[in-house]
Amino acid sequence: MKNKTILLLGVFLLTLSVQAQDQQGNPQIYQNEGVYYRDKKQNELYTGDYREYYDNGTLKLEMQIKNGLPEGAYLIYFDNRKPKEVRSYKEGKLHGLWRTYDISGQLISEAEYKNGAKHGTWRIWDELGNQRYEMNYYEGNKTGLWRMWDDKGNLLDEKKY
Repeated sequence: MKNKTILLLGVFLLTLSVQAQDQQGNPQIYQNEGVYYRDKKQNELYTGDYREYYDNGTLKLEMQIKNGLPEGAYLIYFDNRKPKEVRSYKEGKLHGLWRTYDISGQLISEAEYKNGAKHGTWRIWDELGNQRYEMNYYEGNKTGLWRMWDDKGNLLDEKKY
């Protein structure tokens, strides 16, 4: 009788652990206002890998989470598996380089953040790879020289902050 009780308890616990995972075998994680939790009641902050998938099973998003917040590399993919965005987080805030790409894999923008604030040089390119904009920020404020070019590379506007 004791063995049956232990066996039933083991099957029950296994069922609970399976229910706490998604179709890809990842733990079920709950998000509310940018914070990730291990449980629906939001009592336990999640730490670990996080992935999302398109309906066809292709990886859509992957990141690390530490104490409920994004930490380190944050990668978003198109459904053709090419990178769409590459971001970096520190304690849940954008920190470092943020790059965006078009569906063919061409870089279309590059931005820098420091502790969640715009900080550094931002650049935007058109679909042909021509740089169209360059902007600078310091701790969230516009600074330095801002430039805008036409599709032939001619300087259209320049402003100093």
